[in-house]
Amino acid sequence: MPKGFLEIDGIPIVESSVKKLFSAGIEEIIIGTGHCSEWYERLAEKYHCIKLVKNERYADTGSMGTLACCIPHVWSDALILESDLIYDNIGLAVLINDSRKNVILASGKTCSGDEVYLEADTEGFLAAHSKDITKLSSVYGELVGITKLTRPVLDMMSSYCTDQLVSQPKMEYETAMSCVSSTASGIDGKIAIRKIDGYAWREIDDETHLQMAVSQVYPLIKESE
Repeated sequence: MPKGFLEIDGIPIVESSVKKLFSAGIEEIIIGTGHCSEWYERLAEKYHCIKLVKNERYADTGSMGTLACCIPHVWSDALILESDLIYDNIGLAVLINDSRKNVILASGKTCSGDEVYLEADTEGFLAAHSKDITKLSSVYGELVGITKLTRPVLDMMSSYCTDQLVSQPKMEYETAMSCVSSTASGIDGKIAIRKIDGYAWREIDDETHLQMAVSQVYPLIKESE
């Protein structure tokens, strides 16, 4: 089954995320599916404002390939979330209320063992990302997996993915974000970084992450909310 259907406190983490988005005022949710898409089909039957878009080439593409399939269905500004996250809903409120059009959420140090580090330029915009801290000139924060983006920036990411399809067929969406933000000629194409120190969240990639999520992070989220 997809990682998003791992349960914490009796609720699949992706369903918990859906409920938080509804509470934040989001009226439509688009989910890009691939492997085991039937799990999401059942979820969409339960929540009728979920729209499913299947990436038929999911085995040959990365997360940017799936996002590119979803972008034509986005009609306004959008929040982009990963499906295997648990997170404090204050992160949604912070991004929604941030006056800047394109903003990526960052946290302080998590010691998770699977960090994606973000580098900011002198004006606080996303310049680069990497799991290898030595490849960055400085570290502004750690990528959470929640971002607010405009449709034009999403289109630029999709175009970059298409242009690099031969050399980077399994591109992750973070790669497209970093490239678009770092090369944008105007402010509208740049992605600001909003950092929340002490932010409670966890991406779940393996059993160790799940144990950390259940025993350490989820209690903090529950207390905060």
